[in-house]
Amino acid sequence: MLRSWPERPATHPLPDSSPLGKRLSAQTILGFLDAGCAPGDYVNVFYKGEGLHPSRFVVDDRVAPASVNLLLEQGCTFQLREMNRWHPPFSAICAAIQAETGYPTYVSAFVTPAGEQGLEHHWDQYLGLVVQLQGSKTWELFEPKADAPHRDHAMSTSMWKDEWVDEWKGRGPDITVELTAGQALVLPRGWVHNPHSKNATETSVHVTFVLKERSPLWVAERLIASAINDDRFRAVIPPVDLEPGELPEVVKDVRSLMIDYLDRLDIDEITRALRHATEKETSHNLL
Repeated sequence: MLRSWPERPATHPLPDSSPLGKRLSAQTILGFLDAGCAPGDYVNVFYKGEGLHPSRFVVDDRVAPASVNLLLEQGCTFQLREMNRWHPPFSAICAAIQAETGYPTYVSAFVTPAGEQGLEHHWDQYLGLVVQLQGSKTWELFEPKADAPHRDHAMSTSMWKDEWVDEWKGRGPDITVELTAGQALVLPRGWVHNPHSKNATETSVHVTFVLKERSPLWVAERLIASAINDDRFRAVIPPVDLEPGELPEVVKDVRSLMIDYLDRLDIDEITRALRHATEKETSHNLL
């Protein structure tokens, strides 16, 4: 993957050395729900594609175990979001992925009762590594509808067309994966997926590591952001120059200024700054 970033889904067995499924098992996930330790702000509950209001399962900022049992019996799916923010072992794995790839990573867990479905057809903006910890989950996968979705560009929620679902159901998935415990699914960004546990015989528990891939846009933003150190970019633009008749000249002047600035940029210096960012920065707002 480091040499050739995947463009199509693929499944792999977990290596024997992996802590996933062993030290970090399905019981790790279920234990947070059973003990009432899961923070309410980081848990979503879905039923047949629709989200439930937190008042259905959160008490005193924590997920109530009694509500968990009831909602699971009713067929709801629990999502424990960004566990790397509140469970140190998952934080360590995400940090290791970032150290190897340069991509900030977060991990979420999903618990779906046998025979049920949480989220329905959608696509994501980043690559996911889906690891099945318990039970099985069926992944119906469809070729991308959007070209290289990224950040808030070409999100499924903003581009959605209801007729696509009829199209997908009519012709069936391009790829179907029956993911079982001990397997990992590499799911590239943009691939439409309809995951469910309708074929499962026990509760499905899986975790998804989301790798927030870097792009040329990220480099370009960093190059431009560094211009704050050049006082020419900190000069005030008078209000009169923001008028429709004057603004085109301002744009031309700033464009020339950018070209001059970038042409003089110290490549070694900015490279060191970029490399430091790939290794250390984790805030989603800086990606």
